[in-house]
Amino acid sequence: MADIDPPRFTEAALGPVALGALAIAAGGAALYAFVHGRRVERERHPPHGRTVRVDGVRIHYVEVGPADAPPILFVHGNGACLDDMLLSGLVGACAGRYRCIVPDRPGYGHSSRPRGRSYAPEDQAELMSAFLREIGVEAPLVVGHSWGTLVALAMALDPRALVCGAVLMSGYYYPQDRSDIFVMGLPATPVIGPALLWTLGLPTMRRMAPRLLGHMFDPLPVPERVLADYPFAYGERPSQMRAAAAELAVMRDAATDLTARYASCVVPVSLLHGAEDKAMAPALHTQRLAAELPGARVALLPGLGHMIHYFAQDAIVAAIDETMGRACRPAASSPEVVAPRAAE
Repeated sequence: MADIDPPRFTEAALGPVALGALAIAAGGAALYAFVHGRRVERERHPPHGRTVRVDGVRIHYVEVGPADAPPILFVHGNGACLDDMLLSGLVGACAGRYRCIVPDRPGYGHSSRPRGRSYAPEDQAELMSAFLREIGVEAPLVVGHSWGTLVALAMALDPRALVCGAVLMSGYYYPQDRSDIFVMGLPATPVIGPALLWTLGLPTMRRMAPRLLGHMFDPLPVPERVLADYPFAYGERPSQMRAAAAELAVMRDAATDLTARYASCVVPVSLLHGAEDKAMAPALHTQRLAAELPGARVALLPGLGHMIHYFAQDAIVAAIDETMGRACRPAASSPEVVAPRAAE
């Protein structure tokens, strides 16, 4: 019987073969990401609050505390969800005497983020105001953390005074060039972004998450309750990664747009920041903003990093109480530095 030569692939044929194999691998990765996301939403971490639809966006939120108490709107940061505020203990510390409203911002947790519209801080501020009207809340205090402070500030700067005051934690308020913002914002770029999210997004996030988490909590260790109970799988979904990347991509321009309006703020504002924050330098943001906001109070918390709401509930609640107390009084003409309570 004649020998049969094995098939030989010419150099020209190898290209299509390699592309086909790559397409199959990419399709498999995308399918896995899709199935994983659905399993996260339906089985591992189903909604545990209420849901309303506002301007075409599904807003998932949790409400804690007396319904007739003064209201507080909590606005979480980039890449997080409402569980961050709940797990920190800050909401629980306020719930005894405040009506605490804690939403997932668009694209995070169980809130939707329809395409074809802007989610810049001012647009999210309008959406949050519409959300509050939908659930019957008027003139709340807004408490924002990290990227969420841009939304909280935009609400506080609204000339219609839809909030009675703001408490801002670990915020980014001025344009600052940062390489990490550029790199983490790559998934928001057209064409390349979706391909990265649906193929490399999930394994990349799993590798990066421990380092990013440590950076946020540094110089203190990550609390055990976070490692045990926080729904990290939310952040592995392409939809939430896309939302986080898009917000990082517009961060610098958003701060630029808001800076010209800071001096016009008419509601009381309190600023808190960890003195050891490696993510947002307090001198470049919080301390600078305190000098521009009429009557702002500022507290630097020694020994703490970016995630101050996990360790300094006493100081933050004191700032909330004090800001609520100033809400009906004229703002002072210059910032006042107040000594923080000891961190827990």
